[in-house]
Amino acid sequence: MKKFIALFLCTLFAYVSFPMQLVMADASTDVRNEHLLLPKKLEKKTPINSVNVSDSSVQVLPYNTIQLTFAQKFNSKNASVGDEIVFLLNEGLKTKEGTEILPPGTKVVAEISNITKPKAFNRSGKIYLNFKYVEDPSGKQQDIQAKLFSKKEFLSRGKMNALGKGLGSTLGGMAVGTAAGCGIGIAASAVIIGGFAIGMPIGFAVGAAAGLMTPGLYYKAKAGDKINLQLLDDFCVAR
Repeated sequence: MKKFIALFLCTLFAYVSFPMQLVMADASTDVRNEHLLLPKKLEKKTPINSVNVSDSSVQVLPYNTIQLTFAQKFNSKNASVGDEIVFLLNEGLKTKEGTEILPPGTKVVAEISNITKPKAFNRSGKIYLNFKYVEDPSGKQQDIQAKLFSKKEFLSRGKMNALGKGLGSTLGGMAVGTAAGCGIGIAASAVIIGGFAIGMPIGFAVGAAAGLMTPGLYYKAKAGDKINLQLLDDFCVAR
């Protein structure tokens, strides 16, 4: 009988104390919601700005956006599929509320998954990226699932940049087609093409048409140029 009573009391104690343990566990893993510190323009565009912070970890939710900078200059003319491009979080990644997620100098490494060369009619080359991992200054790496955050999910010079190359400089407020290789010059009241003087309006039209026929541009970037990425999955960092 005494053994039965003792067993009953032990069972009752365990039953009562188990919910208390759960409450204590919940209290120790209390999660608060914070928000990434972003440039104002990017903050207005991002579809979500939400970070879950606990004493043990930080969870940056999918569809958050992050701004990066090129670590060194880049020219797609000299690039190949499989090459890696290194981007930097110069100021690290932190929340408005003051939580540091990644320290300054953290790298984000991407691999070139595809390249298209410039084509006629000012169609510029394209660079497609596969973001691979994040590396903090200590060398610790962590996989990341992300894509470029832009209307087009590739790096490219805009059509207006390529058109500007074709149209070249201006004269008296009017565009003059350079059309390299066509031998265009300027006379007193005419445009000279291949040794023949043509009236200004026609000459401008010919020059512009020749400019439109030229290939687009390779993608170039300087160290410090900015791009934005968007997370496709949770990015969790232990604290």
